[in-house]
Amino acid sequence: MTVRDRLWDGIYQQYYARLLRQVQKYLPTREESQDVLQDLYLQLRRRDLDPKDVENPPAYLMRMATNLAIDVLRRNKRNPLEFTDPADIAEMKGANDHCATPEQISSDRQRLDIIAAAIKDLPPRCCEAFLLCKRDHLTPAEAAQKLGVSRNMVEKHLRTALKHCREVLARHEN
Repeated sequence: MTVRDRLWDGIYQQYYARLLRQVQKYLPTREESQDVLQDLYLQLRRRDLDPKDVENPPAYLMRMATNLAIDVLRRNKRNPLEFTDPADIAEMKGANDHCATPEQISSDRQRLDIIAAAIKDLPPRCCEAFLLCKRDHLTPAEAAQKLGVSRNMVEKHLRTALKHCREVLARHEN
């Protein structure tokens, strides 16, 4: 391992939690976010770039992480895998290996109903921003432009909506 690699490793490890939070703003699951950071690390190791040649290495990593997350979103947008009914999964090729039981399907439907009700309880602008990003797959910047607000405001609405949905779901599951 070269000195340059050790420097990048140190910066990566020091800012890992911040990088993860940044990527999670764009991606729905922690696993996807961690995959993006794994890709970031691999790309960083492949590049022939010395951290001393970069004006602000943490900002450089943050930009790389954000770009990789957006790339994942774009790939998912081009080939989205969405189901209107959990029972549709059973009709997919190879689904018999991991077939959902009627109880699981019923439970999933109940959870979806709870989340739908939680979304309806959100303030109107918060609900609109959430649906534009999560249902219509717009980026926060695209949703902001459509709503006539800042990207930061859309991200704030998303955090509020996700927190509210998690809390409502947790209350019903306990």
